[in-house]
Amino acid sequence: MDDYTNLKFASLFHDIGKFYQRADNLGKSNHAYDSKYEKLDASDYGSSGAHSKWSADFVKDYFDDMVEDLVLYHHNPSKSSFPDLCKILKKADEHSSKERIDADEKGDVLATPLTSVFSRISLSDEDHDEYYVPLVELDFTKGLHPQDKKTMSGWNLVPEYQQLWAKFVNEFKILSNINIESVLAILKKYSSTVPSAAYYSESDISLYDHLKTTLAIANCRYLFSKEDNLKQTDDQPVYRIINGDISGIQNFIYRVQTPEDAQSGMSKRLRGRSLYLTLLCEAIASKIINDLDLDSSNILFCGGGRFTIIAPDTAGTNEIIKKIDLEVNQTFIDKFNAELFLNIVSTPACGDDLANFDKVLANLALLLNENKKHKFINHLEDIFESDSRAVYDLCPVCGNESKGDLCDDCHEHEKLGGAVANAKYLIKYISQDKITDALYFDSLNIGYIFKKSKKDVIDLVNENADVNFTVYRLNDADFLDFVGEIDNENVSFDFKVLGNSIPNIHGKPLYFNHLAEISKGANKLGVLKMDVDNLGLIFSQGFKHLNDGEGGASISRISSLSFYLDLFFSGRINQIVDKFSFTTGLVDDVESAMVELDFEDKKEIVYKPRSEIPKGTGTSTIHINYSGGDDLLVVGPYDDIIEFAQEFRSRFKKWTANNKDINISAGISIVSPKFPIGKAAVMADDELEKSKDCGRDKITVFGETLNWESNGLEKGFDEIFDFAKYLEEKNESKEISRGFTHSLLNIWKNNFTKNNNISNETEWNRDIQKRLSTKSYIPLFKYKLRLIHNREIRDEIDKNGIKFMPWIKTPVSWVSLRLR
Repeated sequence: MDDYTNLKFASLFHDIGKFYQRADNLGKSNHAYDSKYEKLDASDYGSSGAHSKWSADFVKDYFDDMVEDLVLYHHNPSKSSFPDLCKILKKADEHSSKERIDADEKGDVLATPLTSVFSRISLSDEDHDEYYVPLVELDFTKGLHPQDKKTMSGWNLVPEYQQLWAKFVNEFKILSNINIESVLAILKKYSSTVPSAAYYSESDISLYDHLKTTLAIANCRYLFSKEDNLKQTDDQPVYRIINGDISGIQNFIYRVQTPEDAQSGMSKRLRGRSLYLTLLCEAIASKIINDLDLDSSNILFCGGGRFTIIAPDTAGTNEIIKKIDLEVNQTFIDKFNAELFLNIVSTPACGDDLANFDKVLANLALLLNENKKHKFINHLEDIFESDSRAVYDLCPVCGNESKGDLCDDCHEHEKLGGAVANAKYLIKYISQDKITDALYFDSLNIGYIFKKSKKDVIDLVNENADVNFTVYRLNDADFLDFVGEIDNENVSFDFKVLGNSIPNIHGKPLYFNHLAEISKGANKLGVLKMDVDNLGLIFSQGFKHLNDGEGGASISRISSLSFYLDLFFSGRINQIVDKFSFTTGLVDDVESAMVELDFEDKKEIVYKPRSEIPKGTGTSTIHINYSGGDDLLVVGPYDDIIEFAQEFRSRFKKWTANNKDINISAGISIVSPKFPIGKAAVMADDELEKSKDCGRDKITVFGETLNWESNGLEKGFDEIFDFAKYLEEKNESKEISRGFTHSLLNIWKNNFTKNNNISNETEWNRDIQKRLSTKSYIPLFKYKLRLIHNREIRDEIDKNGIKFMPWIKTPVSWVSLRLR
């Protein structure tokens, strides 16, 4: 291997000895590492470098002697046979770990699990309760929710370390072709919950995040050294941080020219458009790192149409940024009539800047806003030419030029949306030519293919031995089952989380009108948008209380925060949607009578169970249009969508360590199945904005903006929704008449709707106080209670009705739809 490759592997494994050392429970006088390291002391491996002996012992069996040398002496380069490379690694290690915060006392690493990065966030300078991440391998179905200190107290982590290390070593040995991307994936699987430092430091950065960012920084320092004089200082601008943002996404996804002509295949097409943008964003980021001779560790974040990359600050980097900018935006003009725009900016950074990465990101945000004012500044002639070109045939779906019924793009998006349903593998390839009829970005020379079977993957990869592939296992970390069956040496293995729930029957995706029919009562669709509150503020201010504001928002900590947020939105969402399902087989406890769905070739009978059914026996009713990064948009039966919003928020709070400064807002639109889905999504976005404008940490549904949780006399959505279900139950059993229920809404309209133009938090709070102080409705409310004949229920409504009357519109609206 060449020097650069050896440095890469040394960077990835320089601290693997910490993992190995914690699993080595053979006693102080009988260590597992090779006896040749026994005579070494701090004068050899440097201060705080004892773990290097374990690191060196691991790598010596798999890599060149240079890698062993570099990891052994990365704290003391003067002892290395390759001092220049070792200095690069030493500085990369330091710049990656600038976030380390001195602990109040010496920690017991074998009793100290990883502190959840979410419990370190504070927007009020107050420390929050610490939560810990269990020491387990990465699993997308269980085991990763943070646990509180009481639950984790008294832990002895030796058995967990030994078990985890054994699994890591066994899986590493399976690799027949040891390459950077596959190794990164194995480390992600087994070291994402291992604390990087826990001896004299707070343990909130995982070993994986530290190793990954160390590799990214070492890549930059090595390439910089080839073009410029690399100094061993922290103030030299060695790095260039690149931010990319694709704008115009919402219009692109939801633009529908003639809704009636576009209904067939619309669910697949919208999912395909969203997925197209996700993969396009990833392809642009991949193109940049490929052209710069970097690897995926240099992509710090990629999702939601945005990416952040750390690169060397060289002339070559600037040239490639300009080239990508020109080529991609030219494609957007030619292919999408300038509807999409790649906004790409960059800024230099030194080692000290990586310790305060929040400031770098804030500067990049300003540059993006400024650059957005000059969209297509280098393409004005092309835009004018595009606008003046005569177009005679238009696609009935998107309105772009078309040679047939549907344009090529809409065909491609529909095909992509169908391919992702039930796919188990995603294959990325780099080639000058398209190798299949699946998605391929010509200007980037990168393509993506979804496959459902292992055999299909093996055949495709083996038939194209000269093509570089990355094979991703979707939503499953057991990703090395191909080793030994693939002959192609140009292949890497990895795993990826992807929200890919698309309601279907026997592989046939359901149309949106089918989802509406599955809902109980009214045939209505629900469209939900959710978004993390104050995320920019969390990144820029959330860690300032740590370490006196210095090094709190380090590159490793920001990377860890991004990783765990995306893991929830892209991965855990699949387990949440499984709670909402229907089945083609009759179950014991159905919520409503059978529903007959009309397909083009046949009719299908389905049942909606009242409670959860065994995994694998039902199909989700929730259509994930997009979920990743920090937001989502899903479509489904209106009732399931409302309950899904509540469930997602509840799980999100647990995932984020119940931190009161990390919240999420939601907006729901409820429409008929023939209503243009693009407009429904815009309406949901408008409802989400109401939640944001009124103070965040809220949900807007049925035109009402509510806190999620109650606060004293002010009732929150969770309690209000419980009362809605109580009202529904009593209406359905006829213990309460619908006339009485609707009379509550009339009372509400006459007493609580005088101020409908609430546009900010101050007005919202004022409205809450007005609702609470309003008592004029009480005499009529008491009078209406006579319509309830059952005294026990009448007393219950008398007691709770008064509490909920200021917000009764939501329960009555729910009952009205469910019992229609």
